[in-house]
Amino acid sequence: MSPVLAGVLTLLLLALIVAFGITKGHVPGTHGVRVNAVVADTQAIAKGSPVRIAGILVGKVTAVDARGDGTTSVVRMDLKDDAPTIRRDATLKIRPRIFLEGNFFVDLQPGAPSAPPLGENGTLPITRTASAVQVDQLLTALPGAVRRDLQRTIVGFGDALSDPPSAADALNRTLVDAPLALRTTRTNLDALRGVAPDDLSALIASTGALTSSLAPRTAELRGAVRSLDTVTGALTADRGALRGTLRELDPTLQRADAAFSRLDAAFPGVRRLSRDLLPGVKETGPTVDDALPWVAAARRLTAKDALRGFVAELRPTVPVLTRLTSEGRRLFPQLDDAAQCLDRVVIPAGNQKVEDGRFTTGREVYKSFFYGLVGLAGEGQNSDGNGPYARVQTGLGPNLLDFGPVGEQGNLLAAASDAPIGVRPVRPASRPPYRDDVACRTQPVPDANQARSAPGDAAAVVGRANGTAPRGRAAVGASSAADDERLTRGLGQALGALKSSGKEDK
Repeated sequence: MSPVLAGVLTLLLLALIVAFGITKGHVPGTHGVRVNAVVADTQAIAKGSPVRIAGILVGKVTAVDARGDGTTSVVRMDLKDDAPTIRRDATLKIRPRIFLEGNFFVDLQPGAPSAPPLGENGTLPITRTASAVQVDQLLTALPGAVRRDLQRTIVGFGDALSDPPSAADALNRTLVDAPLALRTTRTNLDALRGVAPDDLSALIASTGALTSSLAPRTAELRGAVRSLDTVTGALTADRGALRGTLRELDPTLQRADAAFSRLDAAFPGVRRLSRDLLPGVKETGPTVDDALPWVAAARRLTAKDALRGFVAELRPTVPVLTRLTSEGRRLFPQLDDAAQCLDRVVIPAGNQKVEDGRFTTGREVYKSFFYGLVGLAGEGQNSDGNGPYARVQTGLGPNLLDFGPVGEQGNLLAAASDAPIGVRPVRPASRPPYRDDVACRTQPVPDANQARSAPGDAAAVVGRANGTAPRGRAAVGASSAADDERLTRGLGQALGALKSSGKEDK
């Protein structure tokens, strides 16, 4: 084998090895297992976001498409060939990789092995997808009134456990009568099981049917909760009457105990059942003994130097967080409008490429802006000890141009060496309307190529430096021949002055 052929084969082999290492064995143009999922909130998931199963990277997101009216989106994923089989009961959740949100990824659970496979290009419904709870959603779920009620509840719980007579002492006194009360509780539980073996399961099924019927009636349930809140608020507002009612509970319970004793005597069968339940009730004592250390630990936890003190220190921060939430509700919609304006109008307009014939750069508009800044900086760079300055070269020629009227100053005239053949861009006949009452995000993207050039759009050549040429614009007809002659003579004097100046410099 010749050395040249051997070198070529070696280079080809090295190129194959490098390509295999870069693509990790993936053949260009091919794909793995395609899976789709319908989500309600894509958050920051975009094309290229990782897809993980049990923390292991198994693929990436290939596209995120809006679905229907835009309230839901379809996340399209491409999984590796060695990824676990995705089942129909698989679940998907969008999670952040850092604590303060951001850098989201797709957490995919493949499902139970007994479920049928989802199949190639299958779609998980929205009922099997979820998104991570964000900080703003957490603050929205706890409005100021709820947080204040929670504070009062925690403080009241601490006062009840610490201030004498404490709730723990009352609980200890209650436990003395617990064996007798638990006997009745066990009787009630046995009755709850029913007579037939399927009575309890039938009760659970009926309860499920009831809750399923109540689920669609969220508005009525919300009204019931508000009414309950109103009732509890009225009860707490009149604490004196409520405290008096609670005082009457003790004599009421004593009278009820006497009535229950008479009922017990009237039901000998119930008495025999109660005696049969005594062995189980006897185990209540050890249970209570085991619970007492926990009660003591709970009292220490809610003491003034522990949880209650911590809550007292946090109390000044709650009004600040409340104000922050209220102000954020006004700020975030404005930030959302600005972000949508940038995403839908400003960025697409800056990404356009201006078509300018042979002068087309092929660069986006926003890049051309920065190129212009670089050119301006180069134009004003240092030339000598006098510091930076902009150098401008003016050119004059025999062609007198008329650009039309400019406000109250009359027609704009200029001189050029050659007659123009066109204008880019064409100046619009009127200034575009400015609407500050319309949201930016609803505006159409400006077309940078809408104003194109045409030969008839150039400024008219209305005169010569050494003589008067035929007028090329009807608007100049309003000027007199004397004005044309004066302009031509002045232009000739300017050219002569420049020529003489050039000879003196030589």
